[in-house]
Amino acid sequence: MKKGERPLLFDAGFYRRYYVDPRTRVASRADALKLGRFVCAYTAYLGFTVRRVLDAGCGLGYLRPAVREYFPRARYVGLETSEYLCRRYGWLHENIADYAPDQPFDLVICHDVLQYLADDRAAARALRNLGRLCRGALYFSVLTAQDWRRNADRSRTDSGVRLRTADWYKARLLRHFRPLGGGLLVRRGLEPLLWELERPWGRSPFPRSDGEKGSVPSGKK
Repeated sequence: MKKGERPLLFDAGFYRRYYVDPRTRVASRADALKLGRFVCAYTAYLGFTVRRVLDAGCGLGYLRPAVREYFPRARYVGLETSEYLCRRYGWLHENIADYAPDQPFDLVICHDVLQYLADDRAAARALRNLGRLCRGALYFSVLTAQDWRRNADRSRTDSGVRLRTADWYKARLLRHFRPLGGGLLVRRGLEPLLWELERPWGRSPFPRSDGEKGSVPSGKK
């Protein structure tokens, strides 16, 4: 741990503050359900056959109901490093950088996890492992340095994280995946049908409020 960094305590108090207490939480269960439904609906729309789902850093399991709704026959695996959550919910106690199951997954969800890996080498290893773990679609989101400056509600968002640039993540993810929009990526070699204007555009159509180009309005906390 570097000097000045605080230890990460993913205990009951952490989850109560950031995910349960309506006075301090960064997002609600309803927010997570909305996100989960979007991810699963888009994955289903693209024609992926989903039999195995990995929720890497699943937290309180708020995304699991959407997985069950859209893919009721799929096996859901919740991966967590929090001993507290693994004891309480029965999640698999593993970290995303080293997890090595016998089979890969058709859908992998990694939502707001890798900013908690302070060491860049560990984060890069985790991204490489996502390439091994996913044989279909990956939903990936993370708090970036730009998100912290422009989008995050700093009164509610956990500041004790490692803020990297989006380009740092993109350079490593693009070795294994192609972006499909909305945070969903597809394993290289797969070609889900997307019409031309459904594909990610080279430049954002949304101008920044300060007159510069390239930013997309976001309400993400």
